[in-house]
Amino acid sequence: MRDNQGFTLIEILIALTVFAILATITSSSLYYAFDTRTRVTIQAEKLNTLQLAVSLIQQDTSQAVERAIRGNEMRLFPVFVGQSQYLEFTRDGDINPQSIEKRSALKRIALLCKDRALLRRTWPTLDSTNKNIYEDKVLLDGVTECHFNYLNQSSQLLPEWREQAVNQNQIKEPLPQAIQINLTLKEWGEMNLLFVIPEALYAPI
Repeated sequence: MRDNQGFTLIEILIALTVFAILATITSSSLYYAFDTRTRVTIQAEKLNTLQLAVSLIQQDTSQAVERAIRGNEMRLFPVFVGQSQYLEFTRDGDINPQSIEKRSALKRIALLCKDRALLRRTWPTLDSTNKNIYEDKVLLDGVTECHFNYLNQSSQLLPEWREQAVNQNQIKEPLPQAIQINLTLKEWGEMNLLFVIPEALYAPI
């Protein structure tokens, strides 16, 4: 019979080896689980940023109104400014709870492509004496391509917007019926987003 003298050196070494292997497997599993969770969290945050940007633009365009503004020594600016990488218009629905601030619910906003980002620009007052005083907010970054198109009543997508009719057969259109925002994002690739302007879409012809 074997004497009860405890574990031999070989048995201890085998036990330590098995423990080391199990510890390595456990550590690797925990690392990959944590890494996967981190990547999922980052992607979820990026998706949330994209959804918030689209939602804000949708709110702006859905409440666009036919309202020109004055600024820079009372210079008249058109109802809608539409260029390849810059657009500007007036929207309603700028909430002013209990009329605390002395202003209307109208607000002038702009969207622009600048420095590999899509920006939203706002002014402190509607008819500003100095349009160079504004606030820019980054809606989306990592933008490698960015430009806008504008849909008219003839269902034509135009690279720029002209309020005045260019010939006698055309109707003056202060607002486009829709805005197409064309983006290529580092994280999401190419996307073409169409935002309808109800004020123009349902306007009498």
